[in-house]
Amino acid sequence: MDSGRPADELLQDAFVGYFDEVAQLRKALDSRYDDLKSGRVKPISGDEMKARLRARSAAWQTERR
Repeated sequence: MDSGRPADELLQDAFVGYFDEVAQLRKALDSRYDDLKSGRVKPISGDEMKARLRARSAAWQTERR
């Protein structure tokens, strides 16, 4: 498929989009870290997270039936 745009422009647009997403992710991670560090949110164990995901999955599957 030909977009009519030079390949270097398409590549540049792809990189700009990628780095914008990386910057947004970094900002979100920094914010969550700040929340943890300040005590606004409490960390949970890996086992607790697995249990929560399993419960959500089971609830979602039940709703779909």
